[in-house]
Amino acid sequence: MNKIFLFLICLLTSNLLEAQQNVYAFRVSFKNKNGTLSFADSLQFLSQTALNRRSKQGISLDSTDLPIVQHYIDTTVIVSNAIGVHNKSKWFNQIVVLTYDSSKVADILALPIVQDVKLVAVSTLGNFKMKSNEEKKIDKFPDVEPITVKKTRGTPLTYGTAFQQIDMINGDCLHDMGYKGEGIKIAVFDVNFRRVDSCNAYSTLRQQGRIKDSYDFARDTPFVYSMGVPSDHGMNVMGCMAAYEPGTYVGTAPNADFYLYITEASAYEFPIEEDNWLSAAERADSIGVDMINSSLGYNKFDAPLHLSSYTYADLNGHKTLIAKTANMAVAKGIFVANAQGNEGAGAWHYLLTPADGDSVFSVGSVDGSGIWASSGYGPNASGQIKPDAVALGKAAMLIGGDCAPGASSGSSFATPILCGGIACLWQALPTLTTWQLRQIVRMSGSKYSVLENGTDSSTAFTLGYGIPNLCKAFEIATNTSDIQNINYHFALYPNPTNGIFTVNSFNQQQDLFSYTIMDLQGKVIKQSDRVYQNGFTSDALNHLPSGTYILLLSTHHQIYSTKIIKQ
Repeated sequence: MNKIFLFLICLLTSNLLEAQQNVYAFRVSFKNKNGTLSFADSLQFLSQTALNRRSKQGISLDSTDLPIVQHYIDTTVIVSNAIGVHNKSKWFNQIVVLTYDSSKVADILALPIVQDVKLVAVSTLGNFKMKSNEEKKIDKFPDVEPITVKKTRGTPLTYGTAFQQIDMINGDCLHDMGYKGEGIKIAVFDVNFRRVDSCNAYSTLRQQGRIKDSYDFARDTPFVYSMGVPSDHGMNVMGCMAAYEPGTYVGTAPNADFYLYITEASAYEFPIEEDNWLSAAERADSIGVDMINSSLGYNKFDAPLHLSSYTYADLNGHKTLIAKTANMAVAKGIFVANAQGNEGAGAWHYLLTPADGDSVFSVGSVDGSGIWASSGYGPNASGQIKPDAVALGKAAMLIGGDCAPGASSGSSFATPILCGGIACLWQALPTLTTWQLRQIVRMSGSKYSVLENGTDSSTAFTLGYGIPNLCKAFEIATNTSDIQNINYHFALYPNPTNGIFTVNSFNQQQDLFSYTIMDLQGKVIKQSDRVYQNGFTSDALNHLPSGTYILLLSTHHQIYSTKIIKQ
């Protein structure tokens, strides 16, 4: 009896010490993928749906699609004495291992297969793994006869308290045409989705089986409805798109399919959350998701990793891991909408990452009158206009913790409101690429013409291209003369410029291009004597007087033209 009691005491003590002991998370990058699978084995690492999405947009497979060499993972686990592999990334050829022994970093670095090692988190095991008694049984939602969401007129009687926010972007116009997001796959990256499995606002979503996948990448479990995580944020965000209670509250994409991914850890703010976001993005890509909605953003990290925090200069669109990840997702054919952040009125002042991403569609917030409402200022550190667009974020209506509609504020809610509307637009225009979709939404914005004409750039870094009109975007896309110039996408920034400007090329075919600068009378001022593929920076406007000029970017397929303003 005493021996049994002593054994139990030792076991409990051991478990307690393990729970309190620090776990170190190291991001390990490998030098190559020698010996991995070939492209002929693509169905082993990408679904047919994902391959179809790539094919539709003319996107080829490349080395970033190939898996990490398993031998590299196994070797690193052994050398680091790892208790687990928390993240794997084929895109960046890296993993995150968890270990109790921080001294193992030297042994990992000594491996000839390893390029780099970085500490990305220090916490206790419970913050990386969900406790078994916290996770209730994970069942599929009950199968029932599908419920048809009927076509309705866009009125407050239909949308209830959500009418103002969909009316602002003219998303109800798309609903009236019958486009409510059917067939569009939206991955939602957030902190928790508790009550999505129980609130009546999501009953249609559950009954139709349109929650297609879920995973908590922060705590390594498929369960995403934990009541132990003190946040309803993910559920609030979901309601802006997915809720369906006619006359009470209807979201902007009530018929879309949803993929619920937790990437944010509520217990800490560490760089590993970027790795979680990366894991979710790769899973979304491999499944064949069309869109990512992320109401998350980062700049500062907690001690002892506070020195890994970002400065504004780091937010240049392609430096942080999470921005590179978001850009990569777009390169794979996924439309990424990310919240601008809410730091505009605070000491930080600027946007957060990955909203700074070159290829990311960043969303700021306005009030009901269309006035800026404290979202982070753009541009990104490279001068690119951010946000791309704005939507209602001050006193936006959402589904609250009591499962009833309530008001809250932030770009966290402006983003899904607009993302859901864009999903309906993509349903209506399924042949568009992500770049075309992004550009027509910008072109429909309330500030697009004044930015293009250079008549008023005063709100460029608070409102971006303004409040989109999604039915206007539909009209733009169905006008062949307008859509022609969107087949090849180039990012030009800063614009207006003091003389130096940068052009980045994002066209899917990676065509070579040259550039020409003309004045408004058609006189050629500068013509490049070389061709480019990814982009260039030029000081060609330095010696010119202030005014408006025409920039022509020429591929062997066509000529893209835009106005550039010299201040």
